[in-house]
Amino acid sequence: MENHHIRLTSSEVGGLWANYIADTMFVCVYKYYLAKVEDEEIKKVLMHALDIAQQHVEVVTKIFKEEGHAIPLGFTENDVNENAPRLFSDEFFLFYTKHMTKGALVTYGAVLSHTLMLD
Repeated sequence: MENHHIRLTSSEVGGLWANYIADTMFVCVYKYYLAKVEDEEIKKVLMHALDIAQQHVEVVTKIFKEEGHAIPLGFTENDVNENAPRLFSDEFFLFYTKHMTKGALVTYGAVLSHTLMLD
C-alpha cells in the first residue's frame, strides 16, 4: 500500500499559525509570571502551563519545517522583561491561566472543525 503525503490546507496552516503566535505569547507571559510568583502551588500550575505552551511551539515548528513553510516570528524574549516590577497577584496569575485555557480550548475546537480528517 502506497503512503501519499497530503499537504496542509490553507485553513490548517492558518490555524497552526494563529496557535503558534498565541503559544509564543503564552511562553513570554508565563516566564514573567514564574519570575514573580510566590505561592508554590500556583507556581506548579504556571510551570505546567509554560511546559504545554513550549511543547505546542515545538510541535508546530516541526510541522512547518516538514511542510516547507516559514516559521512565524511570534513573540520572543525581546517582548518581555522578566525583571520588570510585579504587576499582578499570584491569584491573578491563576485567574489568567484558567481563562486563557478556556479560550485556547475554544480556539483549538474551531481550528479542528476546519481540519481535513482522513482515516
